[in-house]
Amino acid sequence: AYSFLYCLFLFCITIGIFNVISAIFVESTMDVASALADAKKKSRLSDRKLWNSRIVGLVRALVEISVHHTVDGHLSEAVDDIYAIDMESAVLDEMVKLPQVQRMLSDLDIDHNDHQYLSELLDPDNGGTIGVVDFIDGLRRLRGEPRRSDVVSINMMIRSLQLQVTEIQEQISEIHKYTFRSGSAAARFVSTASAAEAA
Repeated sequence: AYSFLYCLFLFCITIGIFNVISAIFVESTMDVASALADAKKKSRLSDRKLWNSRIVGLVRALVEISVHHTVDGHLSEAVDDIYAIDMESAVLDEMVKLPQVQRMLSDLDIDHNDHQYLSELLDPDNGGTIGVVDFIDGLRRLRGEPRRSDVVSINMMIRSLQLQVTEIQEQISEIHKYTFRSGSAAARFVSTASAAEAA
């Protein structure tokens, strides 16, 4: 009986040790895989050739789908015309439905879930049109995962806006007080003048 318990004890210890070793191996493998994926993504995000080729493809697709804009020849020969383009949000909505455009956006590490909302994301003033410069700059900002610096910069901008709104409210309040005082004084003057005329 003791030998059986001893063998069972050794068996459990051996299985436990193998489980610990396996867990350490799996954890280290996952860490290495995660580090390799991060390095690959950073390399792709800093690849200027990839960025340039995909942006050229997206701008060309934009010009081709737009009925109001045409560019003959190479895009590099019509830079001024391209910079002057203001596309309607509906054009961008149609463009992102094209499979080749979706591939280019995915190559730029722009989340697939954001594709259908690009016209809203890149038109913050809700003007209904998006300039090519804003389009390119917006795509650059959308690449990759959200960073802590993005959240901090947005927080700082909101604080700045809150301060400006507070200052505007104070100025409006001062104008209202001044207008009310001026209105009261004018009313007293009119009533005094009317009384004098009646007398």
